[in-house]
This record gives sequence, C-alpha cells and structure tokens, in this order.
Amino acid sequence: MKTQGRKFSFSTLLFATVSLFICAAILAPCGAVSSCAAAPLEVLVLTDAAGLGDKGFNDVCWQGVQRAQKDFDLNARFLQSREQADYAPNMTLAAKRADVVVTLGYLFVDALKKVAPRFPDTRFIHIEGVIEGDNAACFDFKSQEGGFLAGLTAGLFTQARKVGVVSGMDIPPVEAYVTGFRAGVETAAEVRGEDIRAIVVSAGSFNDPVKGKSLAQSLIGQGVDVIFRAAGNTGVGVLEAVKQAQGVYLVAEDLDQDAALPGKILTSTLKRMDVAVYDALKDIVHGSFQPGHRWLGASDGAMDITDMEHSRSLFDVEDLKRIDEARNLLKQGKLEIPARTKDLEDFQPPEL
Repeated sequence: MKTQGRKFSFSTLLFATVSLFICAAILAPCGAVSSCAAAPLEVLVLTDAAGLGDKGFNDVCWQGVQRAQKDFDLNARFLQSREQADYAPNMTLAAKRADVVVTLGYLFVDALKKVAPRFPDTRFIHIEGVIEGDNAACFDFKSQEGGFLAGLTAGLFTQARKVGVVSGMDIPPVEAYVTGFRAGVETAAEVRGEDIRAIVVSAGSFNDPVKGKSLAQSLIGQGVDVIFRAAGNTGVGVLEAVKQAQGVYLVAEDLDQDAALPGKILTSTLKRMDVAVYDALKDIVHGSFQPGHRWLGASDGAMDITDMEHSRSLFDVEDLKRIDEARNLLKQGKLEIPARTKDLEDFQPPEL
C-alpha cells in the first residue's frame, strides 16, 4: 500500500531529529542508523511557498518521489518553505534528518550551494539549477521545447490572433518557457500567413492565485482567446479565469491537466521531472548515485505535450499534423529552440 507523505514543520523536524538520535543510542548494537540493512532510506522533499497542490511543478516532482517510495520502500516526507529566508534553515534540518534531500526549483540554488557542502554524507537531488559537488545530482529541462509546442498549438488555434502568457517569476526556466512559446507563436503565424500577437505578463510570484486570476482576466479583456500559464500555484487563478470566460482556452504546464477542463484546456506541456527524481532515487537505492548536472529535453523523453484527447476535434486535421511533426522533430533533435529572449530575434521558424 502506498504511504502518504506528511508535511513537517520546523518543530516536527527538530523533534524527529532528536528522537532519531535517541533511538540510535537505544539500538546501539545496530550501529549507525544508515548502516542498518533493514532501515529504509529517509527522503525529505523541500518545496517553495507554492507547496504541493500546485497542479504543476511541485506535484510532478512529488509524483516521482511517491513512485520511488512505493517501489523501494522509502520513508518520504515533504517540508514546505513559507519564504526564501526559510530555505537554508529548512535545508539544514533536512540534511541532518534525512539520507536524501530533494529540492525543487531554481530559487533553492543559492541556499543549496551553501548547505550541501556541509553535509557530504547526505545525497542531494535538485531540480532546475546547477549545483557542484560529489553529493549532488541536479537536473535542468529544456523548457523552451515545451513552450514551443504550447505556442505552436495556441497560435494555430487562436481565432482572435492574440494569445497570452501568465508567468510566475522572471527566472531562467520560466524565461525559457516564455521564449519557446513566442517562437511557437511565430511559427504558427508563418504557417497561417497572419500576424499573431503574444502578450506576456508576470505575477512576480509562484504562489498568488488571486493575482494569477486578475492577470488572466486582464488578458481576456484585451481580446486574448488562448492563455499559456507558467506560474506554479499562481496558475490556479488562471485556470479559474479561463473556466469563467466564454470562448477562452488554456494551455497548462508541466503536468497533464487536460481533464481539469475538458475541451477548454487545449493541451498541457509535459516536463518529466518525476522521472528524473525517480531515477536519481533508484540510483541511490542501488548504490550507483551519479552526481553532476544534466540537461534533459524532448530527445530524452523529458519534454512534450499531451495527445490532446479532449481538444483534437477543435483543430483542423492539417494543424494536428503540424503539431505532431513539430513534436517528432524535437524528439529527433532536429529543432533548436531559443531559451533566452535576446536570442528570439535570430529564430527562424521551421517549415511545417
């Protein structure tokens, strides 16, 4: 039976740490806790303020942890940080308590660079950002490829010839998503022989659904009929705005959310962070931990979009073929999509 993860506060973690050392003393014949063959690995997952339930980034990663927990009999829990000032203290407590610490998101990078070297016997798995050290495995994703497919889909679909993006914070992974989206819209405009306007707005937070809804409503007021979100928990508000608006559609991010609003969500980008986390935990369990940094994209099976089960009937057959062709070209490594805004002006839309 799958064990549900539990959320820990500072006091809970501190109590658990003290209790662990007491138990270790009582069970002295077994030696160090990590040396007990029967003791499962302790895994602690650190999220930012958005926490679990964001229907995207954090939930995707947690799915990978849950699958590893079931397959390898791990003890997995999560700790949600309320603000960036909590990152380093939470990480320090987690490193003292756990065998493996999993950190989710680019915003953890600075704190992780300071904390990880202090705990060489703890394994760190990090998503989005580069961390050096023999005890850290980190993974970045070519979000621009998912963004490209999102933009192509939105651009081929829009009747208003005006699409929008609601982003969370202006950090490199989000910039890559947005830049790829704009490249996809440019490609759709080339196919259609029409100008398509892309309006990008940022909430400045991954945890502000109220602002996400307000920004989405503002885009709708400007005539946008398709919105791509790359906003974490802020995107929950975007979904609500689209749900309430007639003739407006959504492209979701990171996780298959098509069934949340069947037909109104055109597609969802798929960023397989769950697989990266799962594989890294599997390596640790099997004694083959691989530190270092890896880039993962469509050619690795790590970036894609859904098969659009609920929305295919809304598209022309030729446009569906173009979307599938773009997916295949990315999987074959034959498309180079810019990840930075400054490189967008040099982008040449492919022929589809």
